[in-house]
Amino acid sequence: TMSGPSAVSDPQHPARLLRALSSFREETRFCDAHLVLEGEEIPVQKNILAAASPYIRTKLNYNPPKDDGSTYKIELEGISVDIMKEILDYIFSGQVWLNEETIQDVVQAADLLLLTDLKTLCCEFLEGCIAAENCIGIRDFALHYCLHHVHYLASEYLETHFRDVSSTEEFLELTPQKLKEVLSMEKLNVGNERYVFEAVIRWISHDSESRKVHMKDVMSAVWVSGLDAAYLREQMMSEPLVREIVKECSNIPLTPPQQGEAMLASFKPRGYSECIVTVGGEERVSRKPTSVMRCMCPLYDPNRQLWIELAPMSIPRINHGVLSAEGFLFVLGGQDENKGTLSSGEKYDPDTNSWSSLPPMHEAR
Repeated sequence: TMSGPSAVSDPQHPARLLRALSSFREETRFCDAHLVLEGEEIPVQKNILAAASPYIRTKLNYNPPKDDGSTYKIELEGISVDIMKEILDYIFSGQVWLNEETIQDVVQAADLLLLTDLKTLCCEFLEGCIAAENCIGIRDFALHYCLHHVHYLASEYLETHFRDVSSTEEFLELTPQKLKEVLSMEKLNVGNERYVFEAVIRWISHDSESRKVHMKDVMSAVWVSGLDAAYLREQMMSEPLVREIVKECSNIPLTPPQQGEAMLASFKPRGYSECIVTVGGEERVSRKPTSVMRCMCPLYDPNRQLWIELAPMSIPRINHGVLSAEGFLFVLGGQDENKGTLSSGEKYDPDTNSWSSLPPMHEAR
């Protein structure tokens, strides 16, 4: 018995068809229109361009060809002849040659012609080009053309490699508004705010005559509370521009903050800044064999070389477990003042400088 009809396909058919169409284009056979760019005309086939580009398809729909035998002309502005030829190569082959010199022109043309697949290929290429020397320019370009993932990756690179980026020509040529936006990024991975401050010094020095008027506005984006007072005093002695900045910006601290809430409030490092927290334990009382249990939690800020007292735990303990996760500090188990094993735990929230109790563990440990 004969079975019903089955669909079979030739996997080579699309490629053969494209090769044939490409040869027609090279030989200018079956061309029924001209693309007009920069005063130059390129012979093309309307149906192929309409199939590839929704933009050209719309132009054809709203301005259909006449039956008077004249050559139909499609005028395009904002695209060079060389870039259009690259795009035609892509339409007829699915392949495009990209480089850092022409990538922005290709993206602009693909954006105008609504070639979303070509735009995706350009995005992948741009993502691989991101470096310290160009990430600011790529980030701005991606924002303008709604290349969201490229913009995200360029921003991430800028945050992660700020110290390298801040020494580039792109950074030094930023407008005051753009510089302030960059300096305001909370996740700048600088470790020490002095590197942000020094970046501002370089930027102002690059054109000090015209940029000094923006000094106070730009410095408002620097987390001055994270600057070490001794470092600032040292810089003021050797760098006249630093003296001007400190004089202009009255909120720059030249003395260390006092212990307590004021000091903790000043410890707001941007990005990921290393610090050391010691939790609980015991303190040897001088010349006595006994020990005093502690529930204090001092934090060490290596940027400013200062110890800061955090809120104490509710229960003093030793031999406990401590871990950091999801932005919190967790303390579990251990022993109390009477050497009794604990099942309790506490969680520290750095945003509120407070501890809260955790549900007890099934077993004390």
